[in-house]
Amino acid sequence: MSEENEREGILRSPYISLPGITGMPDIGEILAHMPAEAQHRFESAGEFVKRLAHRVQKWRERLAEDEQPVILSILANGSAIEVRSVGEDGHSGVVIEGVLDGASCMFVSHQASLQVLCYTQKVEPEQRRKIGFHVGGEEIEV
Repeated sequence: MSEENEREGILRSPYISLPGITGMPDIGEILAHMPAEAQHRFESAGEFVKRLAHRVQKWRERLAEDEQPVILSILANGSAIEVRSVGEDGHSGVVIEGVLDGASCMFVSHQASLQVLCYTQKVEPEQRRKIGFHVGGEEIEV
């Protein structure tokens, strides 16, 4: 290997590699040890919806009584749907039901192009509402 190629190799390789140092799992490592059927299921919209429901549920548990989570689905034109429910639609599709500009709406998207924003909103405790997550015929209210 020439000296120039050696330098390129050094510059292109990471300075330090510590898997999990950021607290995020190494998805490549997880998938490498997962059987093909489990990997296929892991990549599914159903798993995406379940993981989102779990995250929102854990987040809600830490909120004050006068706060609730809000999920927005961001559309390509910059509009935002306030999400009331999220469900799987086949292996890789996601169906969002919510409110856009004051009107009820339904949005269907491939999970890879779905963008969501989660934030908290102050509300009266008796006005807190749940968000529905639908996976495999099961409804999870968070």
